[in-house]
Parts: sequence; C-alpha cells; structure tokens
Amino acid sequence: MVFYAGLKPYNQKKEEAALYIIGYFTVKEVIDFNLLSTEEREKYCKRCKNNAHIKRMEILGEEHLDDLVIIMGQKNGSKLLDKAIKISEKGSDSIGRNLHVVSKKMRPIFGFEGSIQRSRPREVKEEYVDKLKNLLFVE
Repeated sequence: MVFYAGLKPYNQKKEEAALYIIGYFTVKEVIDFNLLSTEEREKYCKRCKNNAHIKRMEILGEEHLDDLVIIMGQKNGSKLLDKAIKISEKGSDSIGRNLHVVSKKMRPIFGFEGSIQRSRPREVKEEYVDKLKNLLFVE
C-alpha cells in the first residue's frame, strides 16, 4: 500500500503543487469490523487504540465501527520516505477543470494514466509491482 499527498516544494516559486508518494507499507492484516463479534471488536479496539478511527469511535460512539475496515501494516515492510517522490503533473477533466494526472515519467511504472485525484484508491497491476518497488527502494 502506497500513500501519497498533495505537496508544494518549499521555497521554489516555479514548482507548482503536485502529488507525491510519501510512504508505504506491506499489508499484514485486514480487520473488517462488520465481520467481528462484540468480543472480537473489543479486542481489536484495545489492540488498535492509537488508530484515528478507533479514537473517533470512542468520542462518537460504537456505531461508528460499522463499515470500518482497518488495514494493519508490517513494521519491517513499512516506511515514511525521507524524500517524497513526485508522481503527478497538471491535467484537466473533460470540462477543463484542473486536476492531477499520472506524470509521463510514472506511467510506465504504474501501468496506468489519467487522473489520480485523491477520491479513490488506484490499483497497480501485478506486472508493474516490481517497477514500483524499485522506485521506492532506489529513490
């Protein structure tokens, strides 16, 4: 799982805001609270007590656990990058609104192009995973 954020390089007037990979983690466990008994929910709430969704549930009530899925990462397979990796360039949608699209440099690595606005997760097909790993471990 790769995380990206909208950033603008500090103190560089000519660089515009873009999307950058900032970290990644290897999935260890997927916890679907819809499938858990009350006892199992309590166990995972204690185990994941620092998770923002669990903290929110403590404030707003247990019904906020409905439809909650938490993805746990492996400690040794996770990293916050020292240097963000730019993955987007300016683009526009069909009516001319600005948006972030996969940069020409990243298209051969990701295996897709087009919008990468933060509205939905994107999946990298299996045949491109090694290219993405190489990018993350080399940069």
